[in-house]
Amino acid sequence: MKKVGIIRCDAHSENCAAFGCFRAMRENTGKFENYGEIQIIGLDTCGGCARGKADKILARAKRMVDRGAEVIHLGNCLTGACPSADVYIQAIRNDSGAEVVLGTH
Repeated sequence: MKKVGIIRCDAHSENCAAFGCFRAMRENTGKFENYGEIQIIGLDTCGGCARGKADKILARAKRMVDRGAEVIHLGNCLTGACPSADVYIQAIRNDSGAEVVLGTH
C-alpha cells in the first residue's frame, strides 16, 4: 500500500475541493496509476505564496512524512502555475525524506 500526501495551491483551494485529485486516487489513474492500493495520509495547501521561500510548504510536507507519507504529490494546480514550484520541489526532495511526484490527475 502506497502512503500518499497531497499538497495543492492555497489560492486555487478556494475554488477547488480536490475532486480531480481524489477521483484519480480512487480510480488509480493519472499520477496514481502505478500504486495499487493507496492510503491518503493528508491533504493540505502550500500555505500561500511564499515568494521563493519553501519554509511553509516544507513544514507541511514534513508533517505528512512524520505521519507516514512515503510520497508527496504536488497538485496540478501547484506544479502548473506556481512561480516558486521549482524551489518547493527541491526543498521537499532534499529535506523531507519523501519522494516527490509532480501532479495528481
